[in-house]
Amino acid sequence: WKDCVKKSYDETNMDHGISIYIHLPFCESLCTYCGCNTRITVNHKVEDVYIAAVLNEWKLYLDVFKTTPKIKDIHLGGGTPTFFSAANLRKLIEGVLSSSIVSTDAAFSFEAHPNNTTSDHLQTLFELGFRRLSLGIQDFDPKVQAIVNRIQSFESVEKVTEEARRIGYTSVNYDLIYGLPLQTLKSIIDTVNKVNLLKPDRIAFYSYAH
Repeated sequence: WKDCVKKSYDETNMDHGISIYIHLPFCESLCTYCGCNTRITVNHKVEDVYIAAVLNEWKLYLDVFKTTPKIKDIHLGGGTPTFFSAANLRKLIEGVLSSSIVSTDAAFSFEAHPNNTTSDHLQTLFELGFRRLSLGIQDFDPKVQAIVNRIQSFESVEKVTEEARRIGYTSVNYDLIYGLPLQTLKSIIDTVNKVNLLKPDRIAFYSYAH
């Protein structure tokens, strides 16, 4: 494994840079369509321990790389990355970037829940170089939201979208799912019409996988 990582790194780092995906698995509640590796908890004391573990893992990679990595892409996925406080996300990203060179055309992105993404999250991650966020919406129908335990209002999505654009984010992505319980053609059309009002830069339209 180490030999494969080192070989790939040596072939790509100098010319192209490397891409990093960081999995932040925690959520305060479980969306019942979710197929990701998650841990459900309202205990935010897990943040410090988990970030320390990720940064220790990064040090293991640095031992394999031997030279200074050039970061081309960072994506924070989950789980819910905005489960973590803005201060802890800063600690995580600065811990990675402090031992790296950031490519001039780097692209940093993160996934976010509309209900817990604050101005502090958006401002902090923007200062760290993030320009794209992906909001998990799935469906705006209250009945569908209730049955899949993913409830967020149109207003909360609108608020985060507008705040991100005000700060300077250049790409706002919406995740939608079709095939969820209680969805109808009419409800999906209504969701798409509401999405069109907010004019996201990208839409990821997934089929539900049971």
